[in-house]
Amino acid sequence: MIIRQILHSRKTLHKLKSPSAIIPHLISSSRPFSLSSHFQTLEEDDAEPIPPEKVVGENKNSRKPLTIYFKEAVGLSKKTPEDIETEKDDPNGELKRRLRKLEEELRSLKQKRKDDEKENLKQKKMEGIKKNDGLLKNEEKFGTLSSFFITNKGSRRDGGEKLEELRTLKMEDPVVYKELSSDMEMFVIHLYKNGYFKDSNFLPRNRFDVTCFENAYARDFIKFAAEKFGKDNQEVAKWLSGSDLKKVALFGCPSLGKKTVFCAKRLRRFFRIQENTVCGKCVLKESCKFVNQSVWKNNDNNLDMAVVMRIITLYALESVPPQLVVPDEMKATVSRLLKEAVNLSKTIS
Repeated sequence: MIIRQILHSRKTLHKLKSPSAIIPHLISSSRPFSLSSHFQTLEEDDAEPIPPEKVVGENKNSRKPLTIYFKEAVGLSKKTPEDIETEKDDPNGELKRRLRKLEEELRSLKQKRKDDEKENLKQKKMEGIKKNDGLLKNEEKFGTLSSFFITNKGSRRDGGEKLEELRTLKMEDPVVYKELSSDMEMFVIHLYKNGYFKDSNFLPRNRFDVTCFENAYARDFIKFAAEKFGKDNQEVAKWLSGSDLKKVALFGCPSLGKKTVFCAKRLRRFFRIQENTVCGKCVLKESCKFVNQSVWKNNDNNLDMAVVMRIITLYALESVPPQLVVPDEMKATVSRLLKEAVNLSKTIS
């Protein structure tokens, strides 16, 4: 076996020494040719390959993705035991561990600060709610600022009751709406037939339903339609009963609303009725801002039918403050005026 290998090597050397065995392009090339480099390449090809485990182990840290480094730096992922062992061998490992500990403490302090701010905000909100409750209680106890300027006799009551009384007096309509009276229902049907409710959105189409008028919006629409009816039928004012109109004028104002009060004053001025005659016995004078005030710059010779309709409609709807009691005689007068207005409008038109 050994002899065969020696003979094989001799034959190889003999071929290399002979010119015919040399590759043609190498003979014509001007570059130097080294046999040692050729044999070195052969030796490297015949050498055993390095196991991949050793390569990975040596360059393990260099082969780790950058995303893992970032996650470890911000604390999103924990290091493996192998990484910890590698850091122990690293001379800067202790410094890295201290920096990481400081980062964790900083994050915990920031989170604690956020939690404290949220807690302080909740406490401030609770304190604000308590203060508002205290203000409401004080308002109920002492009343509003306007209540201190009311110096009339009989007004020294509890602040809460006075405030509630002022609120109810300022409302033209009571909270609970009664059913329409027979006279008022007749008047509303007449308005409906003449197209005064064509723009309303609370009535069904092509059908009249009296139950649709039991809310604040519908009652306000009736007042609006009644005033428009008065403007469209101004000639009716000349034929209405003067005695009934004067009774309405002497009774006073049906509410404390500014527009309603001035309509009642215009009616009294038409009949030459002094304001102190009516305001002196009015039960609403303690809360009225226009006591004994007269109306100027109006034509006293002509009676505005829209003014009449606004006044008698409020009485017919019973949209008056609870303190104002309307006697039966006054109700009968209003009923007669409503019927006259409807009948005269049919005759004149």
